[in-house]
This record gives sequence, structure tokens and C-alpha cells, in this order.
Amino acid sequence: MLGDLQVKNFAIIDKLSLSFSQGLNILTGETGAGKSIIIGALEMLFGSRASREVIKDGKEAAYIEASYFLPRSGEIDEILQQAGIESDPESLILAREIRRSGRNRCRINGQLVPLKLIREIAGYLVDIHGQHEHQNLLKSSYHLDILDELLPEEGRELLTRMETGYTRLEKLQQQKAKLEKKRGERARRLDIIDYQLKEISEANLQPGELEELTRELKKLDNLEEISAAAGQASDLINGDDYNENSLLNQLGRIKDDLQSVADYDEDLKEMTKLADEIFYSLQDLGFRLRSYYENQDFDQNRAEQLRQRLDLINNLRRKYGESIAEILSYQQEILQEKEELEGLEDKLAEVEADYQNTRKECQEIAGRLTEYRKETARWLENKLIQELQELAMSEARFQVDFLEEKKLTSRGQDRIEFLFSTNPGMELKKLKHIASGGEVSRIMLAFKTIIAGFDRVQTLIFDEVDSGVGGETALQMANRLFKISIQRQVICITHLPQIASMADRHFYIEKIIPGENEVQTRITRLSEEERKQEIARMVGGDKKTAAGLKHADEMLSRAEKIKLKI
Repeated sequence: MLGDLQVKNFAIIDKLSLSFSQGLNILTGETGAGKSIIIGALEMLFGSRASREVIKDGKEAAYIEASYFLPRSGEIDEILQQAGIESDPESLILAREIRRSGRNRCRINGQLVPLKLIREIAGYLVDIHGQHEHQNLLKSSYHLDILDELLPEEGRELLTRMETGYTRLEKLQQQKAKLEKKRGERARRLDIIDYQLKEISEANLQPGELEELTRELKKLDNLEEISAAAGQASDLINGDDYNENSLLNQLGRIKDDLQSVADYDEDLKEMTKLADEIFYSLQDLGFRLRSYYENQDFDQNRAEQLRQRLDLINNLRRKYGESIAEILSYQQEILQEKEELEGLEDKLAEVEADYQNTRKECQEIAGRLTEYRKETARWLENKLIQELQELAMSEARFQVDFLEEKKLTSRGQDRIEFLFSTNPGMELKKLKHIASGGEVSRIMLAFKTIIAGFDRVQTLIFDEVDSGVGGETALQMANRLFKISIQRQVICITHLPQIASMADRHFYIEKIIPGENEVQTRITRLSEEERKQEIARMVGGDKKTAAGLKHADEMLSRAEKIKLKI
């Protein structure tokens, strides 16, 4: 059940804290006190779209937190585990912060989570019934949602299979459309691919070739400078027949001088050894430089060949990829595409066969789903009439009308309409054409009562479900809400004293003005005496009279007797 609720800086709420109980929780108060704001805060906590407008004037953020108690379903634990959220076996804490900066935060058990995770979890925890659901009931598109909630397990499994099959059918349809489009462009595309394959194949590209050719051409383009540097270095080291001051000759004299005195000092032996190593290394360098210099030969034809080859490769790079590896990879891609295009007719025939088989399976599932829906519809018709009779609509008639629908959808091929007659002799018509506001409220409550026996959520929240209702009908509605609260936690905003008298826990909401240009909402849990005072106010139209107090006392006594019978 929904336990503690904390709301801060939300609309005209400065700070609010309350604890709900199991059973029937009632919220009452004067018009404009902020009753529906609390429901709005809960809706926002459980995933409705955030707006900066809900933040209290002068504050930077609104904050909503709720604790949910009692054992949870295995589905919730699995969702939390997959999201990496630490799970408490006895409670779940949900929180949401709405900031003016737009950087809103959601938390589950103190850990930051995306909003969609809170929405997913909320689907297992709470069902909020606001005024918009009255309007939904008038829309035929909503009627199928209600019927499907009441399907037996086999019907729900068929609905899941229908959704899965239809998703596959749509993907096959898209695949078919792509293949048919390719077929129209097949000949032109094959010509382009053949040209590109021929161009790449004739180039006979080799991995690493581009880098090797670039290095070779760079050397040829700078060969004159290279030869001059190598020749000059060789002359400095080796000298010639007329130059005895070459580096090699000078180092030779240094080596000989050191060798002549090396036996006199151990340190000199080490330096003599080093001089020998340097001499022979320099001698080797001199030989290699002379050989390198003498073997350099500029080949104009080779340079031209290299430029032409690089031009060819660069032209392919502009078309097919930055590197030879990318060009060769593209070659493999279009080879595969060519094979696919050449086998396009076979592939198209295969997809078409798969599409037809999947469509046939979906139609079979849809047909079986229709049978379950019709069976459920007959049960719902009888059940709803029973519920409406207990809500002072004894003459009401109800029928689920199945309309012809040939188009297949993810939910099958059914389109339904709820038809009602609220008075004797009236023909069955759409609800929006025959029901008053109070009748719509009762019909919605009847549906909620039935669905509560099937729904997975443990908390039902009603925002003025009693709109347009009064008298004996209000008492019947109060009894019905209390019956629901035996199996489910119910939180209800009401303006009817008959419903308020049935409360297990009663809260009073009022608007206070602590200072100039400042409005706040305050909520108080009422004692038994305070409940009598509040119900007297509701009976007397905001005026507490002796007669009203007596009437309130009678209503509370009657409520207790009714509870014992239920």
C-alpha cells in the first residue's frame, strides 16, 4: 500500500506530510483548498509530464516522495534487479524533484533512475482515476482497453502473441517494400556495381602499397639533395688521395697515440678501447656512405610511373575510401550486394512467403482473441448490470457491441463500442449520447469495482469520482468504495458526506493565508470528533449547525453498521 507521502514547494503546498492507511482513505475540504493538487503531485511522482509551473513561487524546486509498503510482486523485484537498484523486501521509496533549471531528478530507494523506470514500477503500484477518465469512458477507443483488462489468462497470452506477431508482420512488410524498391532499381544498380568492381579489380591494389609508393617518390623527388649530403659526408669521413686531414685519418692518429701510452694507465686502456670502437664504426659509416653515394641514379621513368600509380590510387580513394584497406573493404561490400541483387527474386519470394504465413498466423490468433473477447463481453455485461443495480441504476442496460473491422492491428481485428440504456424503453446508445454526469461517475465506478478484482495494483486513487451524485445514490457509491477498499487500498477525494462517513482514515485539507500575498495548503488527519464536525460542515453546505452535527453523528453510526455487514 501507499504509506507516507511528503510534498514540498508544489503549487500552493509549502510542506506537507501525511500517512495513508490500508482501507478507505478520504480527503475532504473546501473548494479551492488544494485537494486535487495532492492528486496532481502523486500523478507527477508516478511519471506524468513535469512542468515548472507546479513549483511554488519563489522556490527553485518541488519535491515529492512516497513510501510503498507490504510485500511486492516478483515483477517489481525483477525490474529493480535488472536496473541495479537495491531492493528492500518491505518497502519501496519513490522520489521526484522538479527544478526550474529543467534538471529534474528521479530516485528509487535513494538511487538516481530514469523517469521511464518510475513509470514502469508505478504500473504495478497504483491506478489514479481522475476526471479525465470520465472523458475516456465516452471514447470508444478506451472500451477495448477495459475489456482486455478483464480477459482470462489464455486471452492475455493471445494478446501478447498478437502484439509479437503483428510486430513481425510489420517488419516483414517493411522488408518487402525495400526489396521491391531494390527490384525496380536492380538493373541500374548492377551496372554501377560492375563498373566499380572492374575499376577496383584492374587497379590490383595491395595492402600497404600507398605508403610504400609515397616513400619511394619522396626519395626520387629529393635525390639531388640526398646525393649531395651523402657525398659531402663521405668526403669528410674518407677524404681523398690529396687530403690527409679526413675525419678517419685524424681519428686513426688519435687511436695510435693512445695505444702507445695505454700500458701506463688503466684509465687510458678504457679510452683506447673506446677510440678503437669509434674508429671502426666511423670507418664502416664511411664505406657505406661512399657505396650509397656511388649507387644513386635518378630514373626519370620510374618517377613518372610512381606519379601515375599514385594518381590512380588517389582517384579511387576519392570514390571509394580514404585508404587502400577501405577501398578493398568497399569492394567486398559491393560484391555481397551484387550477390544479393542477383538473388533478389528468390529473397523476395522467401520474404513474401514468410509474410503470408505470419499474416495467416496473426489472423488465426485474432480470431481466437475475438472469441475470448466475446465470451468476456457477455460476462462483463451481466457483471456490470449487477454493479449498476447496487448503485441505484436498476433500470440500466448494457451491451458490448462488436463492430465489423477487417483491418488487422497489433490488438487483433476487433473494434467495440459500449452501449447503454439508463431508462426503461430507451434503445441502447453510445454513453455520450444518453448518460448524465452522475451516471457516468457511477458507471466508471462500476467498471473500477470489476477491474479491481483483476488488476495487479494494490492502490486505487479517485479524484471526485462522485461528481454529479447525491442522495441514496451517494450512499450506494460509498458502500461500493468501501467494498473495494477491503481488497485494495483506496484514496478518495470527495465532497459527499455519505462517502466521507465510510472512511477508515479521514484527512481535512484547508487553505490558509499566513501572510500578505501568501497562500498555503494544510492537511490534518481528523479525530473522530473532528470527523463529525467536518461531516456536519459538508451536510450543511459549509455551515455547522446543531441539526448538521446530529445528522453527521447518525451518518457515522450508520456507516459503522454498514461496514460490519459488508
